Amino acid sequence: MFPSLRWRLTFWFVSLTTLVYALSTFCAIGLFHAGLSAVIKEEVDALVSEIVPAIALNSGTPTLHEWATTFRKHPFKSLPTIQIFGPGGNVVEEHGPAGVPELYRTEGEVHVNHQAFFVHSTPLIYEGKIVGYLQVELSLRHRDQTTVQFAMTMACVAPFLLFALGVAGYLFSSKAAQPLEESLLVLRRFMTDAGHELSTPITIIQANAEAMEVDVQTNEAAESRLAVISRATERMGKLVQDLMLLSKMESPQLETKRVPLDFDKLVRNLLEEFDELFKAKGVELKSANLQSAPIYGDPESLKRLVTNLLQNALRYTESGGSVVISIETTPRFAKLKVADTGIGIPPESLPLIFDRFYRVDKSRSRSAGGVGLGLSIVKAIVDAHKGKMEVHSKVDSGTVFSIVLPIRG
Repeated sequence: MFPSLRWRLTFWFVSLTTLVYALSTFCAIGLFHAGLSAVIKEEVDALVSEIVPAIALNSGTPTLHEWATTFRKHPFKSLPTIQIFGPGGNVVEEHGPAGVPELYRTEGEVHVNHQAFFVHSTPLIYEGKIVGYLQVELSLRHRDQTTVQFAMTMACVAPFLLFALGVAGYLFSSKAAQPLEESLLVLRRFMTDAGHELSTPITIIQANAEAMEVDVQTNEAAESRLAVISRATERMGKLVQDLMLLSKMESPQLETKRVPLDFDKLVRNLLEEFDELFKAKGVELKSANLQSAPIYGDPESLKRLVTNLLQNALRYTESGGSVVISIETTPRFAKLKVADTGIGIPPESLPLIFDRFYRVDKSRSRSAGGVGLGLSIVKAIVDAHKGKMEVHSKVDSGTVFSIVLPIRG
């Protein structure tokens, strides 16, 4: 139970961490991209403020020929495109790499031929008239490449980080689950000790009650009371045995004794034992397709599993009904089915039927002799054998219990 709990805690921890990491990475990429864009904008704005004073008028047309000489001697590391447009939007001069052949009268990011550029346009005013436009463009290819590289780096780091967090989460969950484990171990120890302590006085009471029955057979009233005592002590004894078995099956220190056995033969033997009980109630007990099922398992536990399922089917199936038991095998699994035509289980009760002391119909279950531990024991035995269990039921139509156990390889 506890190793499984630790793995589940680790799984949820890693899952939530993965989600947080993914969201954080997404936000980090966005912030990184925005930061690079802001740096590029500052560079372009600084370049524009440097170029504008260097623009001269030649016959009324703005020009940068004198400034361009200096620009060629000391080029920028990230080459911008510098363009002079006339008042009508036609290109007059162009310096640097080939740029966008169109005048943009706003500042921002544009896409031309699947390439991204940052464009800054400034009107050139002389004596109150617009004599042209200065447009500076800078390719955003390096920004996009850097962003992609950053994203890939984060993606490559993720598996190692999540693995490390998974190991840390498992170790932490071990520490976190320790108080719960200790509490449950104390509870199980109490149940086991209580069972041992109760079993002794119950045995004494039952033995004395049986002895008194022999002595007072002539006294009908005393004999009736002793019969009640005997039934009550028998019920208490069964409850104690069930609690002790359940505590044993759910103990993390339990090592289930597994030996090679033929599950189908075990089921056939139990069917013979239950045949008279079913006939006495008027319920038909049938077997269908009991295929050979060689498995590894604890014979006593598996007998208890099948016994509880048959008792449960008999208890809640009315006279005239039927119970069918079958075994189907595959190369890997054996599937036991116990199908009855009984009263069925309401949908809202299905998730609770394996809880200790839970009864679907408390008054009816109590009158039928059930204490609410039978299916809890079945579930514990199935889990101890690394199997799976399913229940399908419909009110007033019946219930089907399916047990899947690994085949002996």
